[in-house]
Amino acid sequence: MIHDLQTYRAHEGGSAVALGFFDGVHLGHRAVLGACAENDLHHVVLTFSQPPAKVTGRACPPLLTDNARKAALLGELGADDIIFADFASIRELSPADFVRTILHERLHAKQVYCGFNYRFGKGGSGDTALLTALCSEYGIGVKVIEPVYLDGEAVSSTRIRACIAAGEVDRAAELLGGCYTIEGDIGGGNHIGTTMGFPTVNIPIGEELCVPRYGVYAARITIDGRSFAAATNIGVHPTVEEISRPLCESFLLDFEGGDLYGLHAVCELRQFIRGERKFESIEELQTQIRHDCSVIAKL
Repeated sequence: MIHDLQTYRAHEGGSAVALGFFDGVHLGHRAVLGACAENDLHHVVLTFSQPPAKVTGRACPPLLTDNARKAALLGELGADDIIFADFASIRELSPADFVRTILHERLHAKQVYCGFNYRFGKGGSGDTALLTALCSEYGIGVKVIEPVYLDGEAVSSTRIRACIAAGEVDRAAELLGGCYTIEGDIGGGNHIGTTMGFPTVNIPIGEELCVPRYGVYAARITIDGRSFAAATNIGVHPTVEEISRPLCESFLLDFEGGDLYGLHAVCELRQFIRGERKFESIEELQTQIRHDCSVIAKL
């Protein structure tokens, strides 16, 4: 991960550059990245540390991936360098200046790859046709990747967010090319789960991230290289001490061990089981959790 575009030292042999924000690194993004990775040149991904909409003060939808998760996925897909540029530092560049100073002079681009709806330059004034024309002045090839369709509809971050908000995480996984994940360092809780006989692994959900529909999910959690089946609740646990910010709480079905606090956990949401609701008593909640675990164990 490289955070300073201005000090980036380009590969002497030139670069193949993938352009985009790549939120979620979904199937459409993977088509761009896959085409770029097929090139024998040094593979560079140029993205941004923050959504351009946020920097310009426009409404910004919740994100599907934070920068750490995005970098991990981009690396898995073959990126040699991943540049998280500061959008504010280049937002005033005209399309021509962006191509000249960033792609040609800074990145030594020989070939550029982007999606069909890619925009660049001040105010997003440049489109793919202009990008192709400007790059040709420096001998830079441009390949524009057409949208990827699934069931007759284009794959997009907007479509995926809608699936996640509805609890359709299995559908979201088809569009993403992998499970929607929530990850972070395991934090402490109020130990209510432990007193009920269901100790949980608690992962805070980043404030900028897309929050799934509140409820219970079949999940898979990886902690320190070990993977466990889990019953995961996303929500504010209204039955006991309702909280203001949703939490990802997981009971590990096949875990035997000690303290996990502070370890990094990756929770893959596999299937929605039921919605979150308030129970009349702790005993009723315990019965429901046992039932949830039984259902998930059979999946």
